[in-house]
Amino acid sequence: MPVYRSTSSSSRAWRQWRAEDMGKRTLFWAIGACTLLIVGCQARPEADLSGQSTDAPAPWTDVHAVAWDIISSARVVTLITLNDEGQPQARLLDATPPDSGEFVIWMGTNRNSAKVAEISHNPRATLFYRSLDGGGYVTLRGTASIVDDAALKERYWRPAWEAFYPDRDALFVLIRFQPDDGEVVSFANGLVGDSLTWAAPEFTF
Repeated sequence: MPVYRSTSSSSRAWRQWRAEDMGKRTLFWAIGACTLLIVGCQARPEADLSGQSTDAPAPWTDVHAVAWDIISSARVVTLITLNDEGQPQARLLDATPPDSGEFVIWMGTNRNSAKVAEISHNPRATLFYRSLDGGGYVTLRGTASIVDDAALKERYWRPAWEAFYPDRDALFVLIRFQPDDGEVVSFANGLVGDSLTWAAPEFTF
């Protein structure tokens, strides 16, 4: 598989984030190792609501980099949830860049919408992004949750949404999507499906 080297601003952004984050993680691992030697026990850190996790993500590959670029440049994303009958429901939402190296995605919606009820009943969900040049896509499979935290809602709010929420405090909530794995196709970067099965290159977190 050819090595992908992106010169886009989004790719430079995640590489800078990666460099800064790994420095912090190295210190965390060193302190954690000493603590384990002292107390003789081990605990798995929990991810916080901001989307940042104290666990190191799985090693990034060229496939992760291509997926990051497609997601970061997307204007819209298709959110797929399941209704009570198990029928997939697909809806377009404004896209936002990944919030962490684990591709945490935040979206805004109306708390009274069907998607909120569906996620509350069944958190399994899928996100689909189409590349701007039309020559590829990214699919993320994972879990969605509804977040009604005031600070986070302020952080991810967009002025362009004002007309859709006449009572912002009462109606606006966030959807936090945590992917488990995904797949990506990008003809421009040599990432294509299997010649026999058409199965796309996959990546995990």
